[in-house]
Amino acid sequence: MSDPGTLSALMAFVPSWWQETTSPTTLGTLLAGWAKACGWQACGLAWSDDTTTVVRTVRNGGVTDGPAPTEVPDALRRARIGEPTVAYPVPGTSGRVFAGIQPPGRAMGVLWAERAEGAWSDADRTALVMTARIVERCPALAAVVTPRIDSDRLEQRLADAAVIAGRMAHDFDNILTGIIGFSDLATPLLPAGSQAAKFVAEISKVGQRGIVFTQQLHQLSRSGQVKPNPTAVAAVLAKEEVRLRALSLSNHYFEKDVPPNLPPVAMEAGLLQTTLAHLIENGVEACPQGGTVRVAARVVDLTDADAPSFLGKPGTGPHLLVTIADTGTGIKPEVRRRLFVDPFYTTKVRHRGLGLAIVYRVLCVHRGGIQIEPAQKGPGTLVRVVLPLAPGRPAPTGAPAGPASATVVRG
Repeated sequence: MSDPGTLSALMAFVPSWWQETTSPTTLGTLLAGWAKACGWQACGLAWSDDTTTVVRTVRNGGVTDGPAPTEVPDALRRARIGEPTVAYPVPGTSGRVFAGIQPPGRAMGVLWAERAEGAWSDADRTALVMTARIVERCPALAAVVTPRIDSDRLEQRLADAAVIAGRMAHDFDNILTGIIGFSDLATPLLPAGSQAAKFVAEISKVGQRGIVFTQQLHQLSRSGQVKPNPTAVAAVLAKEEVRLRALSLSNHYFEKDVPPNLPPVAMEAGLLQTTLAHLIENGVEACPQGGTVRVAARVVDLTDADAPSFLGKPGTGPHLLVTIADTGTGIKPEVRRRLFVDPFYTTKVRHRGLGLAIVYRVLCVHRGGIQIEPAQKGPGTLVRVVLPLAPGRPAPTGAPAGPASATVVRG
């Protein structure tokens, strides 16, 4: 490099890029430290795709809200065709140099730097490229960039897991059946209310909880089966309403806004209820102190721009859109970034992350899709699910006709 000390400072700073972080402000702090170590007058990052835009600018040691340099579009174009670095003259400096940066699975952006004096050597440019390779994989950038999900890879990973889940569920069923069966046989032989009777009762309860877990394993195993039998969403939601009422949830409300004349969807009733039940239960669990889970449904016409915004494999044309909104605590940004990226990720102590895996797999094989995002107003989470309509019945155009039904259930 022009200054051998700069190379030493650059190499000494490399470990800083790898610090674990979930704070979106860390990226700017690291860029400022990198600029100071290398003696840059200014530096920055400009990156954008269809869902996320990241611009960080450091000038004279401080992170600013300044816009990206005007050269970014041209530098990005040239980076895409393979130029490792691109330099532009800037009055009062030795020039501004750009290098392409591409986080895994995402669009390309640029990392840039400028110095107050001294010519840019080939070694300087090589060091900038090396830094770009480091930054594009550092946790600080991941904290502000939502990973792009490879639907095909996710589907394959879940399919592989489903095979193992099916085998495990069968074996666990046999074990749990023995535990519960012998517990039930032992109970009448013990004095009522005795310590031994209480212990046996607890063994039976643990076995019953295990059965719930194996049922989810079975659901994951069978979720890849395509069953496009026509189903009325209103009828499935009516069953969910009865189920939630039986749970006697205190201070929880379940609201429906479902027109009576919605066309049927191309998904068997059992699979549809499993899918919606997991999402509704997530909404209920997001409201530990009580709250409202509201489910609405309507016909929408997905365009070429709409369909890719859903995770899954929805096509274009008429679909049924089901929205599930809760007034709970919402999803933290660091949690939302890991949903579906880590297929079985969960923040719930007694859960194994199977719910969303089952939902995704069912929707994927039935050509549906899902979006999960923060509520549009206030705290909470909004889930959108699109389902293909069953063939043989024309979908209504425009807003669905007829009055919408609304039900409020308090546990």
